[in-house]
Amino acid sequence: MENAALVATDPRIGFASVMAPRADPRLISDYADHWWAHDPTAEATASSPVGQVTDLDFTGRERFFSSPFYNDYWRRSGLGAERLATNLFTDNGGFASIILQASERRDEIDPETQERFRYFIPHFVRSIGIARNMQRMTFEKFLLESGYGSHETGTVIVDPEGRVIFADDAAEDLFSGPSGITVSKGRLHCHSEISNGELNAAIVACSAARFTAPASRKIKVRSGEYSSLSVEVRPFRIAGAVPGMPRPAAMLLVSDPERRRKQRIALLQDRFGFTPAEARLALEMLAGDGRAAAASRCGVSINTARTQLTSIFEKVGVTRQAELIRALLEAEAIR
Repeated sequence: MENAALVATDPRIGFASVMAPRADPRLISDYADHWWAHDPTAEATASSPVGQVTDLDFTGRERFFSSPFYNDYWRRSGLGAERLATNLFTDNGGFASIILQASERRDEIDPETQERFRYFIPHFVRSIGIARNMQRMTFEKFLLESGYGSHETGTVIVDPEGRVIFADDAAEDLFSGPSGITVSKGRLHCHSEISNGELNAAIVACSAARFTAPASRKIKVRSGEYSSLSVEVRPFRIAGAVPGMPRPAAMLLVSDPERRRKQRIALLQDRFGFTPAEARLALEMLAGDGRAAAASRCGVSINTARTQLTSIFEKVGVTRQAELIRALLEAEAIR
């Protein structure tokens, strides 16, 4: 065969990647930048099962030769029209395929070549499946060891275009609610145009940053009636990226102060049996600026706060404010 290529496309997010070491680099870049979206073989390829071998007859020979793709682009590629392909994985309309292409001089594929190709297919499919699983495990291991992947912070890994490669459970929850930040067509998107511009600029800066000069930015996602999110954008690189998959460029740590506050209140209620009002007051006491200030933030009078604190002390089993603060901090530390 004249050429072998690993092609991955995802129309939802406008992503195309081509690896073809023996092909003309300009041919590859033209395909990845434009022609992939006009490839008449792509639709049939995307719908074929993983591991099934397809050829030009399967994807539409007549349609291929009458298309602008062939007449304006492929005919001048130096490669033949005959091809063999199989999907290595499919994912909601996106797919990655390994493709063998004949030469322009001998535009045919003999039965022996087809048989050899079929022999390797199970190994290709298994290999890319292992690579994808290992990449996700690497992300999760990094987050676990670094302490970023905690229950009060959503963690997202994106490519240079803002396409989501990985999102933990906390981030998924934020995206599905009225948080001011969502995933639209596979990309992160802020409801506020200002926040969206700041987010995109931060991702671009991280993508361009070198290891020796990392760029890290903090932005506020303005979300109208909802409380603002705090988003820290950091450069993120990882060895062993999966061929054909978007390249990790930035890690986003998304914090929701209101969500975190509710979680802490629920934890105190569960740990000590506080009422919701007692839990809110106990949480405000952790600020360390006194009972009056805590009562004011809770919107209750000093007398009400005094009554609630008496109950709080009894439930925690302490007699002094310093002991209360220590017990509350310890409870959060072992959550």
